Amino acid sequence: MDPIFLLLIIFAVMMIPMLLMSSRQRKAQRAHQALVNQLGVGDEVRTHSGFYGLIVEADDEVVILETESGAQTKWARAAIAMKVDEDGAQDAAEDAEQPVDGTEDDGPADGDILNSRPSTDR
Repeated sequence: MDPIFLLLIIFAVMMIPMLLMSSRQRKAQRAHQALVNQLGVGDEVRTHSGFYGLIVEADDEVVILETESGAQTKWARAAIAMKVDEDGAQDAAEDAEQPVDGTEDDGPADGDILNSRPSTDR
């Protein structure tokens, strides 16, 4: 076989996964941008740094967030990670703790070495 042909095949095999990953990333960026653009006054949001606030003023690239204590801070619109539902934020955190199969996890099993305390019965 021609060495140039082999080099092209190796290059193609390496580039295809990179192109697929970049298209997924662009899709996620577009979805996030659409979410951020639809936010308006009165929406409760969480920023990427974990700050929760209520939008009291909104411009094209800047929003003013108000905390529960009434303090207002200015944030870049791009810093908003997600919109918080009134009851959905707590439910999502609780759902993440529950096992998928519906059973409750009571703690480490007897054979779980990493998460169990040393045995005192000898």
